[in-house]
Amino acid sequence: MIKGIIFDLYGTLINANHLFLPIAEIISKEINIPAIDLEKTIRNVYNKYFNSYHLKPFKPEREYYNLMFKELKKFYKLENSEEWYINQMYKTFIELKPYDDVEFLKTIKKAKIKIAILSNADDDFVIPALKNKPFPFDFLITSYSVKMYKPDPKIFEYTLNKMNLQKNEVIFVGDNYNVDIVGGNNFGIKSILIKRWNQNITYSDSIYVLKELYKYLKY
Repeated sequence: MIKGIIFDLYGTLINANHLFLPIAEIISKEINIPAIDLEKTIRNVYNKYFNSYHLKPFKPEREYYNLMFKELKKFYKLENSEEWYINQMYKTFIELKPYDDVEFLKTIKKAKIKIAILSNADDDFVIPALKNKPFPFDFLITSYSVKMYKPDPKIFEYTLNKMNLQKNEVIFVGDNYNVDIVGGNNFGIKSILIKRWNQNITYSDSIYVLKELYKYLKY
């Protein structure tokens, strides 16, 4: 019987479909380039520096974002420092809204199922984003706090120890196949892919809304 659920955060519980649009809008005012175009460029540069970062020795995401904005600053001749843009962007991350169906977590709590959030993101914006508890949870584990990233099996082991549960008592829900699902499955946790955006991936344990987790709760 399932006694706990581990959730990824951004892209799973919090809507990150246009993660870089708010910072693109801020930069747009400075250099008079449409935000929608800037968003695409920022995303491309992000992919360049964050490609497989989770498989490398741990460094905080802020260090990768510093490299990203260093390149953007040089390309667009931006006037502020890299740290200024990172801080502005982190403020926008804090303001991102949860998906409507996170209400389902209240149902999970009423069933006395433990809820953990496991995120590869930095504490700088995760902790403020969750300060007012937009949805219930019992444990928060960030890569920043434990100095390792999903899909490292040690971060899943750490999370289970915090929850005081065994592998067969937990399911994991995430939106990133290579990071979340591969990581969880390799560790031996039943892992569910939530398809919040267009993903050309065929995976048997896929859902589109959180209520579909009902069918796994007696797994």
